[in-house]
Amino acid sequence: MNRRSLIKNLAVIAPSVLLADSAAASYKLARQSGLLHPQDSFQPTWESLRQFETPEWFRDAKFGIWAHWGPQCQAEAGDWYAREMYMEGNSKYNYHVSKYGHPSVFGFKDVINAWKAEKWNPDELVGLYKNAGAKYFMALANHHDNFDLYKSKHHRWNSVNLGPKKDIIGGWQQAARKNGLYFGASVHAAHAWSWYETAQRSDLNGPKKGIPYDGRLSTKDGKGTWWQGYDPQELYAQNHPLSENSLDNNMIHKQWNWGNGVAVPSA
Repeated sequence: MNRRSLIKNLAVIAPSVLLADSAAASYKLARQSGLLHPQDSFQPTWESLRQFETPEWFRDAKFGIWAHWGPQCQAEAGDWYAREMYMEGNSKYNYHVSKYGHPSVFGFKDVINAWKAEKWNPDELVGLYKNAGAKYFMALANHHDNFDLYKSKHHRWNSVNLGPKKDIIGGWQQAARKNGLYFGASVHAAHAWSWYETAQRSDLNGPKKGIPYDGRLSTKDGKGTWWQGYDPQELYAQNHPLSENSLDNNMIHKQWNWGNGVAVPSA
């Protein structure tokens, strides 16, 4: 099953069961992406939730640290950079044009390629977290930008194939175990379908007016580029009509639970 199919499944079930939207989505994506064992069956229902209990160690582990770290940090301009860099006039857009160039030429896929994580030292960092008193450590397995930070079985856009060419989650996990900390991973990719809709836009003003950003590129557009052979749609998931009021940058928050006119994945 590919990532688009996973996103579709999550979009279909979310409106009917909002009780554990983010938890269910995260758990299902993690399981089907290979982060969890097949026997860890989970459904977005109260009955399914009751099968899982908070582990005993968590009762006394009062302090943990979460590393929300991925390619969005390459630009050093915020965790929603991959969405906001496509918002003309936004501070992230202005920063992106100044630092990297216009998003029709240098999109978030290219930010991923620029991210090398060459100074990343998980053993040292997790050691610092332990010395600070942390009892457990969480790491970002993927963000809304849809880039997996591990060797994904279902998604070629991952940190082992591209960018750092390292298993980020694997490195964090080993460091946590080495330091005797409990470890977990968080998955945020369920909303890429609507979250990335800004990448379908183009400038409304200026010399680049009307030139589409890179959100609708496909494999055929990559000949002779660094991403030749890769399909940007597997990352951006934007070969679909826009959600209602998509040009309203705040609409994403009203449509977070797959309602209010959001474009639901079709296939």
